[in-house]
Amino acid sequence: MTGVLLKCLVLALCVSAHRLLAVPGVEEGDGSGDSASTLAFVFDVTGSMYDDLKQVIDGASRILEKTLSRRTRPIKNFVLVPFHDPDIGPVSITTDPKKFQQDLQELFVQGGGDCPEMSIGAIKKALEVSLPGSFIYVFTDARAKDYRLKRDVLQLVQLRQSQVVFVLTGDCGDRSHPGYRAYEEIAATSSGQIFHLDKQQVNEVLKWVEETVQAMKVHLLSSNHDSAQENRWEVPFDPSLREVTVSLSGPAPQIELSDPFGRVVGVEQGLTELLNIPNSARVVNLKFPRPGAWKLRVSCSGRHTLRVTGVSSLDFRAGFSSVPVSEFNDTRERPIKGLPTHVLLKCTGLKPPGHLSLVELMSGSGRSLRTIPVPLPSDLGQQGLWSLPEFRTPSQSFFIKVTGKDKDGYRFQRLSSVSYTNIVPDPPAVSMPDVVEGFYMQPAVIGCSVESDIPYRLRFTRNGIPLGEETFLQNSAITSWKIAHTSAEDEGLYECIAQSNAGQGRALTQLTPPPVLNPAVNVTSSVGGVAVLACQVKGSMRHNLTWHRAGHTIQATTGRVKLLSDSSLQISGVQSHDAGEYQCVATNANGNSRITVWLFVPEAPTVVVHPQSQAFSRGDEIRLICSASGSPSPQLFWSHENMFLTNRLNQYGVLTIKGALPEDAGNYTCLATNEAGTASQSVSLTYAEVPRITVVQQVVLVSVGGDATLECKAAGVPSPLVHWFKGELEVGVQEIDAGQYNCVENPSNVILLSTASPLFSETPVDVTANVGENIALPCVARGLPQPTVTWSKEDGRQILRTDSHSRTVQLENGHLLIQSIWLDDDGLYICEAKNQFGTIRAEARVSVTGLEPPLLAQGAPVITTGIGQSLSIPCMLLDGIPLPERHWVQNGKPLSGRVFLRSDGSLYIERAAPEDAGTYVCTAVNVAGSMNITVTLEVHVPPEINTGPYHYIANEGVAITLSCEASGVPKPNVVWSKTLPKDHSSLQSDPAGYLHIPHPTADDAGIYICTATSPVGYASREIQLSVNTLPKIMGVSGHDNTVKMAAEVGTEVVLPCEAEGSPSPLVTWSRNGHLIPPVTAGFTVLPSGSLKITDVRLIDSKLYTCTAENPAGNVSLSYNLHIQAKPRIQPAPPILKALIGQTVILPCVVQGEPSPEVSWFYNGRPLGVKNITPLRIPQVSLADQGTYQCVAKNSAGQETLEIKLEILVPPEIQDDGQTLNLTVILKQPLTLGCDAFGIPSPIITWTKDNHPVRQALRLGSSQGDSTGLYTCRATNPAGTAIKHYSLSVLVPPKIEGDSTSLTFGGQETKVRINASLTLSCLAKGFPEPKVHWFKDGQVGVSTEFTTSTFFSLAKSIFMCSLMFFVPCSMFCIFHISLFDVFSLLSVAEWKLPCWHSGEWPLPPHREGHSVP
Repeated sequence: MTGVLLKCLVLALCVSAHRLLAVPGVEEGDGSGDSASTLAFVFDVTGSMYDDLKQVIDGASRILEKTLSRRTRPIKNFVLVPFHDPDIGPVSITTDPKKFQQDLQELFVQGGGDCPEMSIGAIKKALEVSLPGSFIYVFTDARAKDYRLKRDVLQLVQLRQSQVVFVLTGDCGDRSHPGYRAYEEIAATSSGQIFHLDKQQVNEVLKWVEETVQAMKVHLLSSNHDSAQENRWEVPFDPSLREVTVSLSGPAPQIELSDPFGRVVGVEQGLTELLNIPNSARVVNLKFPRPGAWKLRVSCSGRHTLRVTGVSSLDFRAGFSSVPVSEFNDTRERPIKGLPTHVLLKCTGLKPPGHLSLVELMSGSGRSLRTIPVPLPSDLGQQGLWSLPEFRTPSQSFFIKVTGKDKDGYRFQRLSSVSYTNIVPDPPAVSMPDVVEGFYMQPAVIGCSVESDIPYRLRFTRNGIPLGEETFLQNSAITSWKIAHTSAEDEGLYECIAQSNAGQGRALTQLTPPPVLNPAVNVTSSVGGVAVLACQVKGSMRHNLTWHRAGHTIQATTGRVKLLSDSSLQISGVQSHDAGEYQCVATNANGNSRITVWLFVPEAPTVVVHPQSQAFSRGDEIRLICSASGSPSPQLFWSHENMFLTNRLNQYGVLTIKGALPEDAGNYTCLATNEAGTASQSVSLTYAEVPRITVVQQVVLVSVGGDATLECKAAGVPSPLVHWFKGELEVGVQEIDAGQYNCVENPSNVILLSTASPLFSETPVDVTANVGENIALPCVARGLPQPTVTWSKEDGRQILRTDSHSRTVQLENGHLLIQSIWLDDDGLYICEAKNQFGTIRAEARVSVTGLEPPLLAQGAPVITTGIGQSLSIPCMLLDGIPLPERHWVQNGKPLSGRVFLRSDGSLYIERAAPEDAGTYVCTAVNVAGSMNITVTLEVHVPPEINTGPYHYIANEGVAITLSCEASGVPKPNVVWSKTLPKDHSSLQSDPAGYLHIPHPTADDAGIYICTATSPVGYASREIQLSVNTLPKIMGVSGHDNTVKMAAEVGTEVVLPCEAEGSPSPLVTWSRNGHLIPPVTAGFTVLPSGSLKITDVRLIDSKLYTCTAENPAGNVSLSYNLHIQAKPRIQPAPPILKALIGQTVILPCVVQGEPSPEVSWFYNGRPLGVKNITPLRIPQVSLADQGTYQCVAKNSAGQETLEIKLEILVPPEIQDDGQTLNLTVILKQPLTLGCDAFGIPSPIITWTKDNHPVRQALRLGSSQGDSTGLYTCRATNPAGTAIKHYSLSVLVPPKIEGDSTSLTFGGQETKVRINASLTLSCLAKGFPEPKVHWFKDGQVGVSTEFTTSTFFSLAKSIFMCSLMFFVPCSMFCIFHISLFDVFSLLSVAEWKLPCWHSGEWPLPPHREGHSVP
């Protein structure tokens, strides 16, 4: 991945996270509020991701810095999970954006080259620590190494409902590998995507990533297809959809979107293209689409996926349960395999009258597996909870699609954000306490807790022996095995075993009863006596027993307090301080038991009473306190005049008298008693009270002329006098005596009234009434006092006024009301009026008529309803007197469960279930007769396909039957179809739904769709049929084929064996009947099945057999491999040289398989010599010179050796008669000849005095140094020839620094008089010249003159002449001047160069130094 590419991706993530971390104000208005999501980065920190990491760090820093100032942040926390094989982590979790930024910056990459990586484990860790509904981005350039964790990750995705997006910059080059397919499955399940980034698509990818992260994202459609095809979909867009995004990934993606009017929308209509990667993906987006049914047409030229999402507040979540629930928190995220499923849908953004109408289970390819009607909840969806009736989920993964209408009547459609798979239930989880304590002869409970998602059977065992009966339980439960009376036989190892279809769970516990003591028996002993405290253990279990008092252990076996042999405690000479509490403790390995025994030492009681005396009045409350002491604590008793009082005494000895009466006066005695004796003390109570009058009868009634007694009782201490006043005379009582009388002591009034006997003012009359009517019998009486009216029947049965449950009620005014009159109400009714002065009666007869037998309305004999729907079955009563009673039966049995009888007689069934179907009979009964109606209820159950295999494997040509057993009411019709069929769209099946394929072939393999259809819905299942076809090897028509094959040594040989079949056959190779192991040096089985042999050798010439095998059979192909070695000629010198006349042997050593044929050629022409090596040529001549070729040839090829034969002739220098000793004069031209012949042409070299000189010696002008011995050498490979020349060059004499034309005019050499002077005259020439000196023209004597000293004061000129034997002379002249007689001469000593003729430079001059 390139840095530029990832930088752009991070910028897109910045934009996305910016949307998450700072929701615009317009979103806040929607009430979405803050969410609780996690933004997680899962990052590969191998060395190859260095550039990626740098870009992510920089981009994330910008994200977080920009969002810190935002108020609303829906991202609650941040998670960073780095991974590098084999490590994952450390995981960073923080709510602080700055800390998240710091964690990113502290990441470092290392290593590299790892492919694959531990990416799935890192995703699993991110899902575990992230909040639900989170956004997880995975950055890596490798496929997954730990793809076996895929199942765990998919379960976490379904639990967390989170989205996983993969950002891949590499995939290890194999997208068919399970490590890459795991990415695809995780992305598909979580509604995520996979990005393969490339420079050319950066901008497009950024736009799409920006749209993927939405706070209110909803899913509308999802489908996956394995082949090229075109699909058309109709999707309803509702008004709540603010935008819609269509994403299509696959080769050559094409998208066409049409509005509800059928018009194709484009850029002009607002369609925006977010992503367009050629031959990979295309994404389009539409803002605020028009509500209605839109049509979508998509196509791809290969495997592809389609996602349609939107942004809306209307969405749903699904929860699963095995029993009906009313709270969403009681559901789980996935259904349980093998159990009936209930689904509770939690909808948001849907308000009544909006409703859900249908739920569909969708396959991954977008095909409907089954439909389920959605019943209307009782609250009409006000709480947003919608319950589905029970059904069974398909065995394959599925999405849930809901459809319905919003509050304005617009159709909507939503799809679950993840696909669901069934939970494979685990065996029951059983737990028990490690130890259960039991007590002798006491109840014990062995508890067992079982957690299980599916029904199970449970049993208990003790020491491996079953206890009781096995029980069957539907759900998790806490059960127990109860022991009524624990004994030693119950001790042991108890096991609880739960067995379900998923497996078995078990747990163990140990019942360990500790020792149990007999109940304590307290002991009483007098002072000085002997007390024995008993302590015995129940049963026969081993134990240790000890006695304790006041925290100290009693261990003595002798003395006043000692232990007896039976573990009892004996106390002799009991004293008062021995009284108290003693503890007996029994202990063993399983626990301990203890009892408390009390020793009582009796002491006679003493009593104190307070007060000693007291006076009271009527109504006073009196408290007498009695305190007593003694051992044991004495009991207290109060007595009054020798009568014991019990009801007024409390536990503390206090006697309370409330509302005292005169008779309470007297002596009261408190008695204290215990085993040691009795004591008592008395108190005296005295009563005194003022007079009080009591009127016996306040109102006295008397008839006219009768006697009246007015009684007035007076009480008091002492007894009071009573006086009556009503005038002063005593007369008989008459009407005029009525009035108020006063009894005077303390005045009290008595009223005297006159009376009258009862008289009827209204009497009952006979009544005739129909059954069921209400009637009233009047009966009103008067008198003084007012008479009491009562009713009774002729049998004397009293009609009670207070009987509220009776239909016959007496009213307050005396009338008798009979409601819903019945046959037993017929008869004579008697009304009686009575007071103190008389009784009167009146009678009336009630006759009951109008009976009619029941008459029921006839309705539809058959009623149909859908599962989960509520309904009423009518039972309308048309006639019946008295009112008939109605009751229902179902299939001859009483009703139960969800069936209720309404007041109108109809039968109400809540949420109809399949078991509610049957025959219902309503019967109406009264005394006149009975009638019934029969209704058959059919509960229409949508088709459901029973659980069965969804993948069949058949062998080619062997018949197979695909099962599709469907249930439902009415019985569904089963139709089979096949995706991309050969020449039909449906297949014939039998009535039971089975599809028979008598002779399956490879063309029959594929996806079959079984669809069960009935008038109330349909269900479908995709079943895959794989046909095992007999292996075929390309180019082989039958068995036992053998192919001859040749190969050359050292080459690479591939023996073809490309086998095809279904399943792909396993290819094995054998050599000469022996299997070639999978790992064999030099032998490799290629993915195509062919065998590659590298660097073949001659020993590899064998019979190789390729066998392709699968469940349908096998086929083989043999290769008879013959290894050939193409001719090889040992290297020889390319050029062979020989002296003329010699015998020449031309080598040609040949190897090869088969043996090569050897031929010789000379200058391209065959010599006619075969298989002769080497080639011998005797006495070679120049005619044999040329190019010879040795050609070796066999069936594997040929090789040629070329040898060039060269005939050598030794050099020979021709004598041209030239003198070998030569003399020449200087500058005379001279040529030295050296003509040589040889083959090859000889090389001429010259030396002079053994020093190399030019090859061809031509002296254009002889020089003096040309004199010497010259040698000509002619050389070739055959030998050498030599010729010598002796050359002498005569050179005329030459004086160095002089010339015959040089004049030293004025050039003087000064010398001091009498000083010595040396004049040099150096001369060259050949032969050596003689030197003569001249002075002033005078010839010197000899060369010794050079050493003479001249003393002369005159100028002198010296001349040196050289005489040669040539007509030439050179002179050396010195010009000496005398400057001063007193001066020293400065003498220049000349060392003159040797000049050639015409080169006469001026002589140099040096000034001398004067000498005084």
